[in-house]
Amino acid sequence: MAISIKDVDEASFRNLKAEAVRKGLKVGQAASEAFRLWVTNESKRHMRDVRRMTAAAVDMDRLREEVGRSEWSGTREIRKWRRKRK
Repeated sequence: MAISIKDVDEASFRNLKAEAVRKGLKVGQAASEAFRLWVTNESKRHMRDVRRMTAAAVDMDRLREEVGRSEWSGTREIRKWRRKRK
């Protein structure tokens, strides 16, 4: 399929073309791979739920403060679990 893309940064295109030549690819193949990677990266970025991440961070901070005031030790707990597994 022949596609024409306008307003491509010249330096970026030259870099893409040079890298394609080094890897033995056609420019179209390299561009297709770049497009796939960009779309994959963008779709992963949008999967994050910022509100849930913020709420989780607040909960973690609260729990850290509570643990700091108690006699509970994460290290001791992990060692207990490891002893139980043996």
